[in-house]
Amino acid sequence: MSKTTLFQHVVTPEEDGELLETVLRKQFRFSRRMMRILKHEKRVLVNGEWIFFRSRVNEKDLIRIELNIAEDVEYISPEEVPFTVVDEDEDLIVVNKPPHTVVHPTGSHQHGTLANGLVYYWQQRGENHKIRPVTRLDKDTSGLMVLAKHAYGHAFLADQMAKKRYERSYFAIVHGNLIHDRGTIDLPIGKVPDVPLLRFIDFSEEGSRAITHYEVIERFPHASVLCLWLETGRTHQIRVHLSSIGHPIIGDDLYGNGEEEKHLIGRQALHAKLLKIYHPRKRDWVVWEAPIPSDIKQLLELLRRCS
Repeated sequence: MSKTTLFQHVVTPEEDGELLETVLRKQFRFSRRMMRILKHEKRVLVNGEWIFFRSRVNEKDLIRIELNIAEDVEYISPEEVPFTVVDEDEDLIVVNKPPHTVVHPTGSHQHGTLANGLVYYWQQRGENHKIRPVTRLDKDTSGLMVLAKHAYGHAFLADQMAKKRYERSYFAIVHGNLIHDRGTIDLPIGKVPDVPLLRFIDFSEEGSRAITHYEVIERFPHASVLCLWLETGRTHQIRVHLSSIGHPIIGDDLYGNGEEEKHLIGRQALHAKLLKIYHPRKRDWVVWEAPIPSDIKQLLELLRRCS
């Protein structure tokens, strides 16, 4: 059965007289491949009629685009995995991922992943979508993630990420007291040779630029609470950056002393608390927030009692 989704746009006064293809690219940021498909399959109508993409449109013309979103979906076993749906529409889903949850099945994690849970969740609603994460989180990092429900949504949002048209902020509790209340860590990150999981500060040509901004929002005798913003999105970026300046995240067993801190918290005290993106259909900014999870709250209470 064919699955489609409809996008619409009313030509603005500023667009009066522009080529149809120009308006489509500007308003919907369709890729060249998508433009070819839309043209070949005649899926764009202006005032209910098909016109050439090189035709000019007039103010108040109604452009309707019917996207075919049917696709082959990889098999992932449906499993009832705990997570919270923060928001969902026909283009995307925003979830609050709990800690200790891998996003997608891998060789060592075939079950109990967020993807397994999403397949189950959609199956209960008679839906079937490919798993398309736009943002990702480490297994033991909790918080907000956005996933697209069709190829165009993913391409649009990935383009926004590449152009840094988004905002993500994180909450973390780290060892020690940072000297400055606000700062920026601008250090390149690379892969540790022969250890695929690990990253390190790498000033060689192999290193990729990574920028993290932080603000101290609470101080304790031997710990600090931070709000962090990413300007880039490297693997383990926040964890590597904070460890590199001598303030590893409490509970981080890769870049800190997490194994010795299980009595404090069973994972790194890092939470993706805010996500702001430009929506592919609404063409406006949308903001979501996720509350601080209970295990990080308990660590905060312990630090406050002991200070």
